[in-house]
Amino acid sequence: MSSQKKCLISVFAVACAAFLASTYLFGQGAAPSFSPLVNARGDIAFPPDFPNGFMHIGTVAVAGNGGVTDTHATYTRPSDAAYYRSHGTFPDGAVLIKDVQGVIGSPHTTGNAFWASEGKTWFLMIKDSVGRYPKNPLWGDGWGWAQYDPKDRSKQIAKDYKQDCIQCHVPAKATDWVYVYAYPGLGERVLKFTPAAARAATAKAAAVAAPAMSGNPAMVAAGKTAFEETCGSCHTVEAGKNNTGPSLFGVAGRKAGTEATYAYSSAMKDAVVVWSRETLPKFLADPKGFIPGNRMGRFFPGVDSAEKREALVSYLESLK
Repeated sequence: MSSQKKCLISVFAVACAAFLASTYLFGQGAAPSFSPLVNARGDIAFPPDFPNGFMHIGTVAVAGNGGVTDTHATYTRPSDAAYYRSHGTFPDGAVLIKDVQGVIGSPHTTGNAFWASEGKTWFLMIKDSVGRYPKNPLWGDGWGWAQYDPKDRSKQIAKDYKQDCIQCHVPAKATDWVYVYAYPGLGERVLKFTPAAARAATAKAAAVAAPAMSGNPAMVAAGKTAFEETCGSCHTVEAGKNNTGPSLFGVAGRKAGTEATYAYSSAMKDAVVVWSRETLPKFLADPKGFIPGNRMGRFFPGVDSAEKREALVSYLESLK
């Protein structure tokens, strides 16, 4: 057989495979549009091979009745997550899938534990940046919206996105109708959208724990020496007296970027971080990576020695 005939057969085989896939998802005669999950009419199909090709980006637990009633686990394609991490937006055609599960629980050695037990429903969103289906009631506000029967994901049960879907997303309108701060798989940039109430609760919890932080006198003394050698050229330990960097007096238990007399970078102000015995060593080890975009990370590589970091933290805890 000639190479030309082999090529023609190969092209024919690929075309047949594409036709069969289209028929499987959308029915005889319908053609896929900008997404393999959407046909020309805007009908949205659940991916038949899910979860293959998808990654988990975050789970939200919904409280009620003295415990957890639901878990909402959300998935996207790795390429969609990578695009969001780079650009801070969802790409055209991005797919988000939410698995809503009922929850059961019981006391465990670690406390009361809860886990998903039974599927309640599935939601699916597909990003549409250009408004392709203005006459389809499941498309609008930049997305295609769908909901599926938990027992049979081939059954799409939403009728009108304005009635069946978008109401729950209204609080997240500013972030493209998606609660992005609940999805760490989208990268650290989403943390700046964390609600103020959640930030305040985190800061309060850390402030309550702060008095318990302490280092022994020898470690504090070693930390003071390490501070003078490593940090003293940019920071002071006097309240309200800043240098190139902010004063570190009272830093333990304080939210990052909140020393009132210092002009922080946006990255530091937006960071959802409270300085503690857990977070301070991580920042000292990798200032650039722990809070990306902060000014200190541009020129200070970090403290290599774990022992030196521990001493520095003991000293910083004593500054109050």
